[in-house]
Amino acid sequence: MARFGLLRSVFGRVTLSALLVSLASTLVLFLVVERIVETDGRVMLGREVDTDLAGLADIYVSSGEAELRARIADRLAMERGDSEKAYYLLADAAGRRVAGNIDHWPALASEVSEARLIRLPGGDRMFARATLLGPDTRLIVGRSNIRARALQTRLAIAFAIAGAIVALLSLAAGHFAARRLRRRVERINHVFDAVRAGDIGVRARATGASDELAELAANTNAMLDQVQRLMEAQRSVSDQTAHEIRTPLMHLDTRILKAMERTGDEGLLRTLGRSRDEIRSVVRLLDSLLDIAGTQALRGDRRGLADVDLSEIADNLADLYGASAEDLGIAFNAMVAPGISFRADPMQITRLLSNLLDNAFKYVPRGGSVLLSLAPGPLIIVQDNGRGIPADARELVFDRYVRLDPSPGSGHGLGLALARAIAERHGLTIHVEDAAPGARFVVQPEMADD
Repeated sequence: MARFGLLRSVFGRVTLSALLVSLASTLVLFLVVERIVETDGRVMLGREVDTDLAGLADIYVSSGEAELRARIADRLAMERGDSEKAYYLLADAAGRRVAGNIDHWPALASEVSEARLIRLPGGDRMFARATLLGPDTRLIVGRSNIRARALQTRLAIAFAIAGAIVALLSLAAGHFAARRLRRRVERINHVFDAVRAGDIGVRARATGASDELAELAANTNAMLDQVQRLMEAQRSVSDQTAHEIRTPLMHLDTRILKAMERTGDEGLLRTLGRSRDEIRSVVRLLDSLLDIAGTQALRGDRRGLADVDLSEIADNLADLYGASAEDLGIAFNAMVAPGISFRADPMQITRLLSNLLDNAFKYVPRGGSVLLSLAPGPLIIVQDNGRGIPADARELVFDRYVRLDPSPGSGHGLGLALARAIAERHGLTIHVEDAAPGARFVVQPEMADD
């Protein structure tokens, strides 16, 4: 059975999809939490800044600018324990610093008490609010967002670790689940492989689970049961039909023979003789049709096959046809490699070779030649130097009732059809080529699918 790569396997794609979904979910959750932390941190900074700003504004109103500068200096001298950094700027109407640790007035409108995050020249970021204390006095109070950024960094690390753990767990769970499902699907595929190989009696094993795959296995078994019943019914009908037709024909042939023994009329004897020939022809036609149908029904069925010595079969046929070739004035050559073994039905393989040889001898005139070749593979070639087969008929000659020679007594056109059915039953292919002159029939194993 074919093995698929990760992306070509449906189970691999399901596992990867589960992994991507878990990673995407973790990322989305991180972004949401980060947004919440950033928003809450900004609100907290805003409250702290507004409280400090209100206190300094009260000092300015109650004690004047000198006291305000003193209090700002005190605040800057204090070391905060939470790693946050305080920023102050007391400036005149032109934005020149009077007190504080900010060198230049940032883009904040003190007239409307604007508040927002701003970036300082050194690269630090702070949340600040500006206010107008008097006609010539403006004040900015700010706080850095170090705590928020540190928290965001810890969150990023935590979510990265959690995401990695979730990804590994998802991958492991998906892998084990996919492997279990793959084993169940492979068991069903093995059933089809076995059926294709000829074991029509094999069935999918129940797993105990009640799901779609269990239903598929049950339906597979039901289908194979139905196919087996149909095949057995077909064989039964074929056998019965053959018996019902052949028996009266043979009785009729016997009666004709007895009638021929009781008469001395030469004309009647000739007529009765032709009748017997036609009856035997019908019987041969019936036998050939049944052989073709039975062989096609067994295509891929390996039951009844055994390792046979093809070389021995070919040598025996070569001896048989060699004697006939001398009587017909045909040069017959056999090139048979020794020791070639193949799993086959010996009677059918003999029939295959004899049908090809009969066809070759039929269309080779006196003085012509026929070649039988057997090489490892197995590779079987039957070649003649007769009139050959037109290119447009090289595939049609394997169909039933196709005859290139329409003259009476040339057969029913079933020999090559039976040869193809036998070849296909054994996993072989057969085709005809131009031998220039003549025809070359080639039998070889089927090419394996990639």
